[in-house]
Amino acid sequence: MTEATPPKSTVEARLGSTDPRISEFLDAWRASRRDTMVPLRRDFEPSRIPGLLPHVWLYRYEPDRGDFVCRLAGEEINAAWGRSIKGETLRAVLGEADHPTVLRRWQRIVSVPLLHYGSAVERLSALETRSAERLLVPLASDDETIDYMLGLSLYKISMANFDRMPLVPEDIVQIPCAEV
Repeated sequence: MTEATPPKSTVEARLGSTDPRISEFLDAWRASRRDTMVPLRRDFEPSRIPGLLPHVWLYRYEPDRGDFVCRLAGEEINAAWGRSIKGETLRAVLGEADHPTVLRRWQRIVSVPLLHYGSAVERLSALETRSAERLLVPLASDDETIDYMLGLSLYKISMANFDRMPLVPEDIVQIPCAEV
């Protein structure tokens, strides 16, 4: 850690009260950084988080498609969406209503770059509402291209039958990677 990097507790304090698995995931991302602001995809070691792998997903931005495409999704992610989402675009996973908002958000995460934490109630299908807590972190394919979005999503079935919940900025914390 350099003098310019805030202590780990400062970052966690900005995130607030989170599931302990969020910190475990963040620690694995930090460990893969080495001396860079954003780690290379090849340097992220899934073996550091074996118990979290069912909750992990990875997308890569594909400029020719103008969208992120899912490269992998753990079993809990696929179960939450009711199907395997590997190979699907972000648009196909989210649908037309939420895609523009999330695409802009993800593009900002990789361009700044940022850590992105959020918790919200989501409608994953016409029949199922879940609460989700997630942390998104950028990864780079090389020294100049930050084009991967690595995420941890922790879903819980919600007993309430909510109408469609909007994506609200108040449920989001973003921290520049330069400050982590």
